Order: sequence, then structure tokens, then C-alpha cells
Amino acid sequence: MGKLTTMPTGLIYASVSVHATKEEEPKKQLVKPEQLPIYTAPPLQSKYVEEQPGHLQMGFASVRTATGRYIGWCKGVYVFVKNGIMDTVQFGKDAYVYLKNPPQDFLPKMGVITVSGLVGLVSARKGSKFKKITYPLGLATLGATVCYPVQSVIIAKVSSF
Repeated sequence: MGKLTTMPTGLIYASVSVHATKEEEPKKQLVKPEQLPIYTAPPLQSKYVEEQPGHLQMGFASVRTATGRYIGWCKGVYVFVKNGIMDTVQFGKDAYVYLKNPPQDFLPKMGVITVSGLVGLVSARKGSKFKKITYPLGLATLGATVCYPVQSVIIAKVSSF
């Protein structure tokens, strides 16, 4: 441990050397602020010359234009996904509040819809893929129509069936 700390300290002292000079510096004359060149007016014949972009700037510009539409697309996807996630979170909060204090006839109606969907699942057990999809969905829809007739009529009118 002692060797590790003394070695760098010794190197610092060894690398610093001081040279003394005996030359006298000439005395400097003080300059007033008005005499500095920044306070003088620019010449009247000056003209603006636009700087031409170099190879590096041209390379960055070409990369920027080539990736611009992809970055814009990524921003659009980000906003779309963000809005979808925010809507899903809000739906979850609303469903939690609704299910925390459900209406009196909510649980029996959900039971009828669930049982009708399970009956469709059991009846399509040995059928084709089409039957396995349509029977449970169809019977669950039928159960929902029986339990919620007013909403079913509104949905039927809107979807123009």
C-alpha cells in the first residue's frame, strides 16, 4: 500500500521544474477602453459573404434528410402507442370503479352470458375451427342480447344489420 501511494507523489515532484530568469520585462503602457479596436465603427465597405458548407456539414444534412421520415414515423407510432396505453389504463380504472359497486342485477346477467359462452364452447368441442370460434361467440352474443335488449337494439341499428 505504501509503494502505491508514494510512487505517484514522487513523480509529481520530479516532473515539476522551475526556471528563474533575470531579464527585466519592459513596462507596459495602459490603454484606454476607447482606444481598443472593438469600439471603433466597422468600415463602410464591408459586405456579407455566406459561408459554403463543408463535407462534414453536407454529410450530416444528407443523413438528416434520409432519416427524417423514419424518425417522423417513429414519433407517430410512439404517440399512437402512448394514447392506446393511456386509454387502456383509463378503461381499467373505470372498470375497477364499476365492478367495485356493481348494480344489483349485474352478476346474474354476467352469469347467463358466461354460461351461454361455455355451452357454445362445449358444443363445438369436436367440431371444426370455424365451429370452435362461432358457437361460443354466437351463444355469448345471444345471452348478452337476452340480458341487455335495449343496448342490443341500439348496436343492431348502428351496425345496420
